Amino acid sequence: MPFRSGSISYRRFSVSGETPNLLDAKVYDALREHALGELEPIKPGETHVGWTAGRHLFDRSFDYERLGFGGGMMLGLRTDTVRIPPEIKRAYIAMAEDARVETSKDGGAYLSRTGKKEAREDALRRIDEEIAEGRYRRPKHTPIFWDFAKSTMYAPISGDTEVQALRRLAADSLDLQVNIRSAGTIALDILAAKGRTADYDDLRAEPLSSAPPDIERAREDGSRASADRPELPWTAQEPQDFLGNLFLFWLWWHCDTREGLVETADGEVAIVMDRVLDLECAWGLTGRTSVRCEGPTRRAETARAVQLGKWPRKMGLTLSSFGRVWECTLQGDRLEVSGLKLPKPEEKPQSMRLLLEERLDSFATFDAALMSMYRAFIDERTSPSWPTRRAEMRAWIGELGATRKLVPVGA
Repeated sequence: MPFRSGSISYRRFSVSGETPNLLDAKVYDALREHALGELEPIKPGETHVGWTAGRHLFDRSFDYERLGFGGGMMLGLRTDTVRIPPEIKRAYIAMAEDARVETSKDGGAYLSRTGKKEAREDALRRIDEEIAEGRYRRPKHTPIFWDFAKSTMYAPISGDTEVQALRRLAADSLDLQVNIRSAGTIALDILAAKGRTADYDDLRAEPLSSAPPDIERAREDGSRASADRPELPWTAQEPQDFLGNLFLFWLWWHCDTREGLVETADGEVAIVMDRVLDLECAWGLTGRTSVRCEGPTRRAETARAVQLGKWPRKMGLTLSSFGRVWECTLQGDRLEVSGLKLPKPEEKPQSMRLLLEERLDSFATFDAALMSMYRAFIDERTSPSWPTRRAEMRAWIGELGATRKLVPVGA
């Protein structure tokens, strides 16, 4: 229940369609009709999906008091699958076969072809009965916050199966179109709102350091990588997602050269990088580097990795804005937030509902600050001043080992 308690993890989903009226009983009827029962029949390989009212896996209290919060709705997505451990299936078949072993005329034991077939049928029948009793069921409950004003859902959903389940359920129950947003598509939304989609189409990844030494090595198909064009293999499905990794570089540059202060259209945001740093070769040649410690950007191996062509994939951030401080981990290409720690309220809320409203307000303020920084980055990346900023960042990367006191490997 991360929106209700504990740390929060989420990705963004755009929502298209008619915004429901929180006071309309038909909305809750539609959600109730598309909820799952506790033990609905399910077969191996199937995925059943339905709404919950958010508190737990079996919560079907669909009403305003449980779901409605300001200009949004807190829901839960339940997905049920069945997975039979192969060891159990093999064991049941073997046991059924043992019960059908016959003795031949010469005293030996054998299993007829018919017996083998019947044994398998009996084993599968036994498994079906156990599935009907609820065994092997793998239910999963995923919290969702739907912000009506932003036409956005927030949920810790990454896998294709869950994404498709959410899209199908939203379409069937509420006639909504839901689409996942990553760094590239969010950048497109930002530029499209300004009528600048042509700028988006022209964006390409550019090297910020020298390419790896083995850049000339031929691939298995005989082709060669270009030192002037990082490929960022993790963005193969959405090439413009490189913008999220470049955003992390940009934030890192601000920490080192601007005291962690980022100017945005909504005010100044202060950031600190700490605890987590994952780097990966932008040319797909030298693998990954993961650092988990205080001051990961100050490590000697971090400087070397970046100077040899690795880009940040994920980093730990402390973010301060509007008098509040949050901690999280941000994955650049997906703009996926994990482990977001909300600041404690100054005064203890007098009710559970007030506590939830305070949490949602803090979450929304954090997300607004994060998006304001990303919009500031996109504005700069598509402005005539970008070549100057890129040159400054290249010089900064080249001097990483010389301009600060680095912590040696193993220290």
